[in-house]
Parts: sequence; C-alpha cells; structure tokens
Amino acid sequence: MIELRDLRNWMFKGMAVESRLSEFEKDGVAIRAASDPQALQRVLPLEDFSADIRERAMSALPAYLAFFCLENAVRELINERLTQQHGVSWWDAKVAQGVKTKVETRRVKEGENRWHARRGVHELNYTDFGDLALIIQNAWVDFADLFPDVAWIVQRLRELEQSRNVIAHNNVLDKPELERIRMYLTDWLRQVG
Repeated sequence: MIELRDLRNWMFKGMAVESRLSEFEKDGVAIRAASDPQALQRVLPLEDFSADIRERAMSALPAYLAFFCLENAVRELINERLTQQHGVSWWDAKVAQGVKTKVETRRVKEGENRWHARRGVHELNYTDFGDLALIIQNAWVDFADLFPDVAWIVQRLRELEQSRNVIAHNNVLDKPELERIRMYLTDWLRQVG
C-alpha cells in the first residue's frame, strides 16, 4: 500500500522535473516537442498568429523535419562517398560547371551579407535539392553499389523535390504527399542504411 508520504514525494519530484524542463524550453531547448504539441510554442511563442496559421504550421512540421533529415542525409552521403573516392577536392573534379557557377554566385552574395548566418563551409551546402540528384547522376560509378540503378535514385529525388519546394515555401502538403514522403524515406533508409 502506498503511503501518503511516498505519494507526496513522487508528486513533488514530478513537479520539480516539469519545472526544470520548462526552464530548458525557456532557454530554447525543445525537450518535450515530440510528445507535447505545446512544447514548440513554449520555445518559439506563436500565440500572436491566428489559430489557422498555427494549425497549418504544426501540420507542416512532420514534412519539414523529414525533408531536413533527408536533404542533409543525401548531402552527407555525397560528401562521404566522393571524399572517399576522390579526396577532399572532389567538388572540382565531380560537379558540373553549371552547379559550380550557381553555388559560387550564392557564396559571393552571402559573403556580402556578413551579418547573416552562413549555410556552411562546403560548397555542397549551397546546392539546391535538385542539384543533389545531378551530382549523384554525374558520379554514378561512386554510388552504383548503393542503389538499384541511377534512374531509381534520380526519379525519387526529383519527385520529392516538388513536395520539398511546397514545404520550403511554407505551404502544407496533403495526406497522399505525406505518405509518398514516408514511403521514399523508408526506401532511402533501406537502401542506404
């Protein structure tokens, strides 16, 4: 039988943990975001926006997170594979001139706005999502052991790019698109691991 003292101690410990988690969230660390839909609003107050905008933002969040992870995983894979095969200067040897020109233009423009956070050190951080498929396609021999064929990965990335652009421009995807993203993410993880 639980004693009143034990129950009181358990309750106060729980309250102390809740208080500490709230302090973390006030400092910008979203600890409970995965299990508490209000956690995001405690980290980034959104109450001044309409209920409709907040609701759409929360419904867009899973797709945004999925694309954040996938896009960065593709970049990571490209960088790791091409560095292993061609050394740290792989960018110069393996990337099409059109992509290099676009990236250099972005880097120069970003350099003019030094007050703003930079995308990263490596040129790969300045590419568009669609450029990633092109880089894999142009260096296919370095990726052939990972994917069934070049069309498999290029087609998936091109299809995903359309959904990614909807999310990147702050719109919401419908349920069939979210299912396609889930399916392609599963395909990616099964193929690449």
